[in-house]
Amino acid sequence: MHNHQNAIPRGTLQDAGEVAVLSDSNEPTRHRYAMVVAFASEEDLRRAIDEHRCAYRDSDRIQELSHE
Repeated sequence: MHNHQNAIPRGTLQDAGEVAVLSDSNEPTRHRYAMVVAFASEEDLRRAIDEHRCAYRDSDRIQELSHE
C-alpha cells in the first residue's frame, strides 16, 4: 500500500523562464531562470517546502512546447 505521508510531493510544471513573483509582503521580485510548479493542495506545497524536494509532471502546455 502507498503511504501518502512518505510520498514525494508531486506538482505540475506550469511554466518556465523569467517570472515575477508577487506577494502581499514584498515588492515584485523577478527571477530570470525559474520554474512554476503548481500543487493540488496547500498540504502538498507545504510538504515540498518542508522536505526541500518534489516531483512534477509537465502540464499540457509544456508538453505542447516540447514537441514544437
